[in-house]
Amino acid sequence: MTGRRKIVIATVALMAAVGLAGCGLPAGVDGELTNAWAAPPAPQLVEAKVGDCRVNRSEQASPIADLAVDCTKSHYREVVYIGTFTGESAGLSRPPRLTPNATGKEATAQAEAYKECGKQASAYVGHPWGTVHLSLEVVLPTDAAWQAGRKWFRCELQEIDWNSGDEKARTASLKGFSFPVTCMNFTSEEALVVDCAKRHNGEFVGVYQAPGSIVPKTDAQWNPYHAKCRALVGPYLGVAVSRVRYVTGTYSWFMQDNDYWSSGRQDILCFIWTGDKKYMTGSAKGKGGRNLP
Repeated sequence: MTGRRKIVIATVALMAAVGLAGCGLPAGVDGELTNAWAAPPAPQLVEAKVGDCRVNRSEQASPIADLAVDCTKSHYREVVYIGTFTGESAGLSRPPRLTPNATGKEATAQAEAYKECGKQASAYVGHPWGTVHLSLEVVLPTDAAWQAGRKWFRCELQEIDWNSGDEKARTASLKGFSFPVTCMNFTSEEALVVDCAKRHNGEFVGVYQAPGSIVPKTDAQWNPYHAKCRALVGPYLGVAVSRVRYVTGTYSWFMQDNDYWSSGRQDILCFIWTGDKKYMTGSAKGKGGRNLP
């Protein structure tokens, strides 16, 4: 940069010297350097579309800089649906960001958007989207874009590493993709994804929606949760739902922090659980409980 600066200074000095010497302007030149230059193009709004893959992981997306990348290139998010807030949600003075223990219209707007995102995400991937490997994010316009009347919300899937909690980059689309069977090891201190070929005491089965309106704390409040989990485990194992409790235990895990319950984050992960000191090897899927301890 230093050399470039010296060249600019020398050029200006030379022009000044020429002017002082009384040299006139060539014919057809008016001395105005900028009056014929075209103005730089105005920034263009980026119109996202379903199927876009993105590197940006912000909750609010700029309509100017939010660019898509080829899904075969490294990316973090994939757009599965774009919707529009309506009614009272659209009338909010700012985008309804996801906040802990939200109340009122902002919580309702988030819950409604997330519910629609869940339905559309499943349609996009071709099966229930819920898994230990994915999170579903609601992306909103910037405050300025919202004030300008852009009341959209965007649904994006993000792969995560269960064991570390880190977001993972992908180089392929999630459309039509299914993760393999996921086996787990549960202890009193942690729950880790493990190779199904190794001994383990848990296996992911599916996701269900919380059957109650409050976060369960008592056995009585938990009972409907266990029932919904067993309703998933039966078909997964290939046994009648009524027999599940006699074949294996079940484990329910909140997909999101309870602080976001009021904003519609009420997805519950359902697992087979064989107990603290009982293990299986290989997947239990479709085996009728024959390899369960």
